[in-house]
Order: sequence, then C-alpha cells, then structure tokens
Amino acid sequence: MHELSRDTCRRLARAMQAALQIPEGDALVFVIGRGTELSNLSALETWVRETLPQFEEEYSQAVLPHLLERLERTLNQWGAA
Repeated sequence: MHELSRDTCRRLARAMQAALQIPEGDALVFVIGRGTELSNLSALETWVRETLPQFEEEYSQAVLPHLLERLERTLNQWGAA
C-alpha cells in the first residue's frame, strides 16, 4: 500500500475544500475527523489519509481482471513470435 505524504493529503484536502466550498471553521471535526482536529481543513486531511487506502484496495481488486487479460495477451504475443 502506498503511503501518502502529509503534504499530499493536505493538498488534496485543500482542493476538496475549495471544490465543495467548505468554509473555514470546525463543523466537520466530529463528522469526518477524529475529534481532535482544530479545523475543517484538518478534518478533511484526516479523512483523506484514512479513506484513500480503502480506494486503493478497491481499485486494485477491480483492475486485477484487466491486468490478467493484458498479461495473457502479452504472453500470447511472445509465444506467437
């Protein structure tokens, strides 16, 4: 599993805050954070850090059949040569 840097999580959180027009403040701390964050941005950062690994696992499972198909095609091309 790929470990995201704190800067990457912060940038993603800032982008999401801007895209969804989430205001400054701390209303999201108990909704999506751990309850210890001091701001909506920090809560978003926590949420991103904890949610992305779940997507990574789901995407890797979804892409497996496509990778297997591509590998078989590649191996068959080498076998035909």
